[in-house]
Amino acid sequence: MGNTLRDESCQQWEFGQRHSVLHGWAKWVSKYADWQFCLLVPLLVGWLVWLRREELRRLPWQGTWLGLLPMGAGLFFYWLGYKADTGYPAFLAVQFVLAGMILLVLGRAWMRTLGFAWLFLFFTWPMQPLEDSVASPLRPRTAAMAASMLNLIGQPTISEGSALQSAPEAEKGTQTGDLFRLDVDAKCSGINSLFALMMISALLGYLALKHPRSRLILFVCSVPLAVAGNVVRLLLLVAGTLAFGSDFAVGQRMGDHQEMSPFHTFAGFAVFGVALAGMFALCWLLEGREMKSNLKRHAAGSGARGVSAIPLPRRTLSQLAAALLLPLATLGLCAGTDISFHVAEPGVALKLPLSLGDYQGREFDMTAQEKNILDEGVKLVRNTYSSTTGRQLMATVILSGRVKRSLHRPEVCLPGQGWTVTDSTHVPILLEDGREITATLLRIFHDKEGPNGARLRARALNLYWYVGSDGTTCPEHYEHILLTYFDSIFRNIQHRWSMASIYIPLAEQIVGQEDPLIELGALEDARAFVSKLAPTFMTKR
Repeated sequence: MGNTLRDESCQQWEFGQRHSVLHGWAKWVSKYADWQFCLLVPLLVGWLVWLRREELRRLPWQGTWLGLLPMGAGLFFYWLGYKADTGYPAFLAVQFVLAGMILLVLGRAWMRTLGFAWLFLFFTWPMQPLEDSVASPLRPRTAAMAASMLNLIGQPTISEGSALQSAPEAEKGTQTGDLFRLDVDAKCSGINSLFALMMISALLGYLALKHPRSRLILFVCSVPLAVAGNVVRLLLLVAGTLAFGSDFAVGQRMGDHQEMSPFHTFAGFAVFGVALAGMFALCWLLEGREMKSNLKRHAAGSGARGVSAIPLPRRTLSQLAAALLLPLATLGLCAGTDISFHVAEPGVALKLPLSLGDYQGREFDMTAQEKNILDEGVKLVRNTYSSTTGRQLMATVILSGRVKRSLHRPEVCLPGQGWTVTDSTHVPILLEDGREITATLLRIFHDKEGPNGARLRARALNLYWYVGSDGTTCPEHYEHILLTYFDSIFRNIQHRWSMASIYIPLAEQIVGQEDPLIELGALEDARAFVSKLAPTFMTKR
């Protein structure tokens, strides 16, 4: 099981090598189409400010010292990001420092007038962690909603996890998945368009709606509208598969890569079509008769033009000086901050025993595909094991390389290998040496055609957990990232993280006739195996 993949994000960085926040931001949003809308946000913010130019000209400069609070918070976030060498705190720092400067130098009236433009600026920052964490729960929900719609219109359908399949029909002699089989991968879950649609809904609400409650309703509804668009997309794919076949509607799988058909690409436009239609319909329901006048109010303001007055020039000058000196002082603090990373030794030994209880092992080398995917310096050891009872397992220990985020969640790569993840749970395991760890258990499956035409389901369990340099263990991907940041800031130590993975294949069975006791027995065998195996490579306590 390939459990590592390079994480090309804003905080992709090598040990001891630092890059600017803007460099990471520009690299990310330029490379990935799902986030390229971020490039438009600064231009839209400038346009929003220009729309209020006449109102801003009439506002006096009446700064308040309360602006030091958001500015101080922003500068603190900047220092945290500088110390931990990650971009996300710096994104937050830009927002807070900008708000602090507006309040400190210009005043509350300016902040109220520019409030929406300031909030809209948040869409500039690509929030990749949200993409990963929100996509997983959206996938099974999208599949379940599509299954409900298909059953409602008379097409028997079942969903399991993110998989959507035709239900067996005895009168037609069809088995599960004979008519269609779809898996709602991350790009069909609604998340790849969700953030762009949220930005559009915020801008549309500001321009077309007047009341804050109406704007909030429209913004919140962008999430279900994105999911609804993807449900329609799935319905189109099912209809295309039933009418013209899977190759026409979905495309062909070439190895680990799914080649999308033109119809699949066309169905993808349904996401934006449904969502945008829903947004305009919702705007009309909320303030339909007032929309025209609402749009007109954003035209250049009328009335006498004025120039911003400065009622208290000395205080304004001192506030302006504070707005300039505080960031300079923070830069000086950063210059004096120790950012020399002391990369700790790994907390694992890259060696697995060939004999463990009644299990006999055999070394299994890294594949050529894994060598091409993995970052430079990533090391891997893997053994397959067979017991006298016939139980088979595969144990893998992966050591991170030069890139600090060389490891990622198996949930990201398993769908690309053809597996469907049905659920994820935490499993406590007591080791033989007295330590207790918590691992993440994934239940996965994929279906295939049997020799007699029956649909066979290959199921498997995958246990994994992360191991830090000091022996710390955690089951979650983001937990190990947070521990990395915490220790880099307060202990000046960079963990050399490892990830252990235990893969347990289950016997193939006819779809719909799976025996749940087989899975329970495999899980107990896996826990007993990990209890003996983990102390052999987890060297630090």
